Amino acid sequence: MQRTPPTVGALLAASCFAVSLGCSDAGSATPAAPADSSVTADGAVTDAPATPDAPAAPPTIPALGNGMHTPASVRVTVVANDADELDRPRDLAFNPEAPEQLWILNNGSSSITIVRNAGTAERDSVRNVGRGNTHFMARPSALAFGAPGIFATSQETDEVTERGAPPDFMGPTLWDSNYDLFDSGDDSHIDMLHNSPNAVGIAWEADNVYWVIDGAHRCLTRYDFQTPHPRSGTDHRSANVRRYANGMLTYTENVSAHAVFDATQGRLYVSEPGANRVAMFDPSAAEMGARILPNYDGSQQRMMGGGTLETFIDGAANELRKPSGLALVGDTFYVTDNETSRVVAFDRMGRRVDWLDLSSEVQPGGLMGIAVDARGWIYLTDAIGNRVIEVAPR
Repeated sequence: MQRTPPTVGALLAASCFAVSLGCSDAGSATPAAPADSSVTADGAVTDAPATPDAPAAPPTIPALGNGMHTPASVRVTVVANDADELDRPRDLAFNPEAPEQLWILNNGSSSITIVRNAGTAERDSVRNVGRGNTHFMARPSALAFGAPGIFATSQETDEVTERGAPPDFMGPTLWDSNYDLFDSGDDSHIDMLHNSPNAVGIAWEADNVYWVIDGAHRCLTRYDFQTPHPRSGTDHRSANVRRYANGMLTYTENVSAHAVFDATQGRLYVSEPGANRVAMFDPSAAEMGARILPNYDGSQQRMMGGGTLETFIDGAANELRKPSGLALVGDTFYVTDNETSRVVAFDRMGRRVDWLDLSSEVQPGGLMGIAVDARGWIYLTDAIGNRVIEVAPR
């Protein structure tokens, strides 16, 4: 096939473009293309595509030090301690209806300390302990805010906490979150169920539905309180209780296994320190089975077979040993490691994004609960040091 030789003008144009000169074979003033642009066949200048083999910068999180991983890369501040009557704090959360209120769970004293306006001149704190706190909030392990005006706690105990009741008469408690009324005791509780001794975690799903990490049965139990009884009431018959993954989880005494329910996916995520992982549970394919006995509440209680329980985050592959605290903020999961004193962030695929080593600040066994405020600042319970620390960007 005969080829037509290029014209002198075409060669000149190609030569001029190669050295980024503004010239053309017609002698017109064609602007030079920017270094990050290309020229189409008709002479138009377009943005050049990104270089295929250029790696994207890894994402980092300011409150974790932007990839530096050390306490020197962030600001670490104690925002609550013994002066606020903290006693082995194991979880914490901001009240979504009053974000200036930080609620801190005291496992040692069966109570909650509320700190308002942390880090400001208006800061104050209170710990009210009402009658019956050693039953309704007996050795609490986790808390979760739910529908407006309501939150719930899980309790880690299998001992007698009320006269005439059996040792396994323990389960989650529903509370009124009114600051002026709450007292950690009978007068501010609005419901309680009794089927999960040694519970180490709790997560809100919707309405008055909560998932409890049941240490006694090594399972996940879904509690639908439905209509709460009045304060100090005792009628629990309206509840629906469903026990999933019976015997399939581990239980680590005195270490919280925090959980979050992702309503967008219908899945429950659970830190499991005994298995060194964060597990993911999908209950959608589960089927109803036998009744749960004993039934202390007279409510509807059934075993559930099936569902999918799998590893979402492998701790060993991500330098974790005892994942405990868990929070989901947008598309980022935050995990605290109780043994290594690390805070690690993961994406929705379970891939590690960033991490912060706080081993020089918090003793092994200290880190458990985690909360993240609207600024992205991180708040952590130190159960060994009886502190809550704030981690903020520098």
